[in-house]
Amino acid sequence: MLRHAPVLERRSRYADKPALLLERREVAHLEAPGIVDVRVTRRGWTQLRDRFGTDPRIRHDRNRRDWIELHLRTAQDIADLDTVLATAATLNS
Repeated sequence: MLRHAPVLERRSRYADKPALLLERREVAHLEAPGIVDVRVTRRGWTQLRDRFGTDPRIRHDRNRRDWIELHLRTAQDIADLDTVLATAATLNS
């Protein structure tokens, strides 16, 4: 995400875990090992859904409309999902 926006690492406001913030807005946090919650906003998910809606590495719960979970196992997963991170950075700045 650092390539897309000037994020700061802090503790999450949701739990005692690392998070990335754009200014004062939390845009991502570590949910569990290999699982990162990313705030893409409802508008962002609408933009990403056609391309990533069936990707098993991404989970979207309609009840958490602004957030998606990225399930990352390899460095290639992060590279493949760079568009998701760029979208999150753009829509949250």
